Amino acid sequence: MTLELAPVLDELGEQHRRSGTESQVATMTLVVFFEDAAIGKLARERIGMLAGKHPSRVIVLDAGQGEDLHRVVSRDWIELGVKNSGADVLRSAIAALSAPEAPIVLLWVAPEIGSDERFARLSQHAQIVVYNSSLMDNGRAALCEVVDYLHHHRNLAFADVAYLRLGPWQESIATFFDGKDVGELFELQGVEVACGSDPEAYYLLGWLASRLNWRSCGSDAFLDRRGRRITFEIERKGEPRRISTVRLQSARVRFLAEADPKSETIHLSVCGGEREQHRYRAVVNPGIAALLERAILWGQNDRIFRDSLVAAGEILACRK
Repeated sequence: MTLELAPVLDELGEQHRRSGTESQVATMTLVVFFEDAAIGKLARERIGMLAGKHPSRVIVLDAGQGEDLHRVVSRDWIELGVKNSGADVLRSAIAALSAPEAPIVLLWVAPEIGSDERFARLSQHAQIVVYNSSLMDNGRAALCEVVDYLHHHRNLAFADVAYLRLGPWQESIATFFDGKDVGELFELQGVEVACGSDPEAYYLLGWLASRLNWRSCGSDAFLDRRGRRITFEIERKGEPRRISTVRLQSARVRFLAEADPKSETIHLSVCGGEREQHRYRAVVNPGIAALLERAILWGQNDRIFRDSLVAAGEILACRK
């Protein structure tokens, strides 16, 4: 199966002539791959917002449509049906249609990355791959695929939107221990996370474990650097892709971060040790387009993400 690119290239040239310039100012080439029509609709909206802020050549690879779909929607927005196209065909199309000298960003919105040769081929030529494990699967399967794939492709620049959603919760946990309670951080005995999907919960546990030098020792526990046991629990609760509660317990103090029903604020409470404190943090929800932007601009060398992913993988391995 081949893709008919000549009409697309002709239309691109015509679009640029109409605009009065032959030069291309795209800062990147955004390659978007999906199979599901509903996901594709959402992806187009988000990518449109991103491209509006960062001028880009957008190449939409719609694996739900046949190869008779090939059009230039606007000056730098190309749509291709690739339902029956193999990895080499897709790679050739991207090479022909990418903006000259602009880095390629691959946004892959489809499952089973570990067994998809199309993903393997296109990711080799991307400056960064952006994925969303909890959009693909509320359970752990998609995250397990990410863990396994990056274990075997350690040099692949990769960002997972599910991890990027942790920002307000990471900041809230840091707030608990930014003063006199810092000692309690090393006396924790238990962690509980309530979330509407698994990847965010595992990423949060992995982040804690990697930062505090905990290692997995069973299906529901870590060992800290002194060999003491810390238990953990994940509760499936609330909307998908949203954490609702994080509870940290030491021998003396309970630290609780809990989102309000609209996820507009996080209530932080500290109880124990002859005191009780309450405060609120506003949740600045940047939206998926802003998370994509962060992934593209800052995700290439995120060592903390990689450490958190490895730790999450160790947790998952103990829970098989």
